[in-house]
Amino acid sequence: MTNSDHTFIIPAYKDSVFIEDCIFSLKKQTIPSKILITTSTPSLFLTELAKRNNIEIRTNENGNSIAKDWNFAYKSCSTKYLTLAHQDDIYLPYYTELCLANAEKPDNRDNLIVFTNYYEFKVDRPKKISLILSVKRILLWIFLFKNNIHNNFLKRSILAIGNPIACPSVMFNVNNIGSFEFSEEYNYNMDWDAWLRLAKKEGKFIYLKEKLMVHRLHSESQTSIQIRNNNRLAEEEKILKSIWNKPIAKLLMRIYKYSSALN
Repeated sequence: MTNSDHTFIIPAYKDSVFIEDCIFSLKKQTIPSKILITTSTPSLFLTELAKRNNIEIRTNENGNSIAKDWNFAYKSCSTKYLTLAHQDDIYLPYYTELCLANAEKPDNRDNLIVFTNYYEFKVDRPKKISLILSVKRILLWIFLFKNNIHNNFLKRSILAIGNPIACPSVMFNVNNIGSFEFSEEYNYNMDWDAWLRLAKKEGKFIYLKEKLMVHRLHSESQTSIQIRNNNRLAEEEKILKSIWNKPIAKLLMRIYKYSSALN
């Protein structure tokens, strides 16, 4: 029996060698949820994968960008809560249980998103400590006092100099958010832009300090591809300029370029 309130949707892209690991981790949740695969790159591999794991698969006929793929996935959700499970990642067994437990607390019913801490696993450099990941955790300092914030200014403040919210860790409250789309202006920072827009809405951001997923980075991941073709820095500059005046945005970009080189 699956939980009727939550769905994991995997926006599958091409034939990931890691996607079945992701599916296995979703099936091992202490509270089972509905699982769905959406894709704009249908293949025999994905068809057989879905059949083997008894998962419905839906094809997006109009997908030619990550934002369109995510938007199709979001619109495919028919439950109150949704997690866009990235195909390369692994979810630890208590992810769903803890996210739902916190979202359903009487004082938290107005939540927009619940997001969690996570492990980062670089396939080619598994033991290297990520400077950027350490900085992201510092940006979430406000959650030292409580695990939720409602004030719009405070929600935007944690996003003012970077994006500390890992998209694959996020559980969306679809009922409270309502109709929503990721911006097609971005190929890498759709999520940062999304959080900034959601921060303007009434409702809580909830952060769980427990590491409840493993974010896997490898040379063929979309994160790595966007870094190689310089989309990441260009989009980060665009968002920073939308938040700060030009001199401050320029200074922050120098720091970004330096930290990217170290990673």
